[in-house]
Amino acid sequence: MSRRFDVAKAYEKALFAGNRAETGSYFTDDVLYWVAGAPRIGGEWRGREAVLDALWNREAGLGAADWGYEDVWRVWYEADERVIVEVRILKFQGDRIGEIRDYTDSHIYEEFLKRHRDQLPKFRQH
Repeated sequence: MSRRFDVAKAYEKALFAGNRAETGSYFTDDVLYWVAGAPRIGGEWRGREAVLDALWNREAGLGAADWGYEDVWRVWYEADERVIVEVRILKFQGDRIGEIRDYTDSHIYEEFLKRHRDQLPKFRQH
C-alpha cells in the first residue's frame, strides 16, 4: 500500500472512532468536502474546521452513525493522487486529504430522515 492509501484508511478509522483531532490531522488547511444532493443533506464545506463540523454534525449523514469501522463492505482503489472508497473520492495534496467528494445516494438519507425526523433535533420542522 502507498502512503496515501494508509492515510485514507487511518482517516476513516479515526472518523468512525469519533476522534475529531486525529481526523482533522489528515486534512489540508483548505480541504473541500462536497456531498451530492440538495442542502441540508448535500452541499459543500471548505476549510478544516468547517469540514470537521459537517462530519461531526452529520450534515450529510443526518445523525450519529451506529456503524463500526469497516463493518460495512467497501472496495478501495488507488489511482494517481486519489484513493476511491466505493462512492467517496479522497483527493490528496501530498500526504494529506485536500478534497472529499461523496456521491452517496442522498435518497437513502432523505428516506432515513422521513423515518427518524423526531430523533434528529436539527431537522425538526417548527
